[in-house]
Amino acid sequence: MTVEASIVLPMFLFFFLNLGCAIEMIRLHGNLQLALWQTGSKMSVYGYALDSGEMPEDNDGWWRDLAGIAISATYVKGQLINSAGADYLNHSPLTNGAASLQLWESDILGSDDMIDIIVTYSVSPWSSLIAFRPFRMANRYYAHIWNGYQVSGEGEAGEVTQIVYVTKNGSVYHVSMECTHLMLSVRVVSSQVIEVLRNQGGGKFYPCSRCADGSLPSTLYITNEGDRYHYDRGCSGLKRTVTSMTIEQAQEAGLRICSRCGG
Repeated sequence: MTVEASIVLPMFLFFFLNLGCAIEMIRLHGNLQLALWQTGSKMSVYGYALDSGEMPEDNDGWWRDLAGIAISATYVKGQLINSAGADYLNHSPLTNGAASLQLWESDILGSDDMIDIIVTYSVSPWSSLIAFRPFRMANRYYAHIWNGYQVSGEGEAGEVTQIVYVTKNGSVYHVSMECTHLMLSVRVVSSQVIEVLRNQGGGKFYPCSRCADGSLPSTLYITNEGDRYHYDRGCSGLKRTVTSMTIEQAQEAGLRICSRCGG
């Protein structure tokens, strides 16, 4: 048994030493990817400011200097180390610690305003007793610089247009999101009085073709704007799917203006 233990125990320790080192390498890769994402997100804003020239006017030009620094490889490497932690990196499986991170393959603010950051590095086991040699790993962040968004009501050429709101399968467009046709007032009523109830237009309520199936329950769901009663509170007939478009698009689609909010 002593001989067997002397053989098995080193193999057991060797296995777990390799396993622990592999887990740390995977952890290092994940931590560097998170740090790279955080750095790239900041750079996308700085890159837009530098490219568009939309920077605050000041006497010192601090914002332009900041944006210029933000697209340098030195800045990126420093941000990666700060985000991941220099002490952690120096005690991680990185072959030569935090200083070994390389960005030679990166194309920062290159063609088409893309940010392509590739950080490469070598990892190695803690001890030469582990059965694998140092090898190369890499992380990548690839994104377009943030270029804002089109403000509602402004076309590509700068012309001002009106934004309207429509519902799925609707025949009218609404000029206000606060229109009561878009904001359904669902209420619970007794099924015993459904025959005498009327909607705001004076019409009767009829069974919903989607959820009114089977015996009549004791309670029903209706809206003042609709003409159907529902068995299920979660019925899609009690919901509004509202989308926005320009008034020109609505008119081209043959929609007419809502008599309540547009009259």
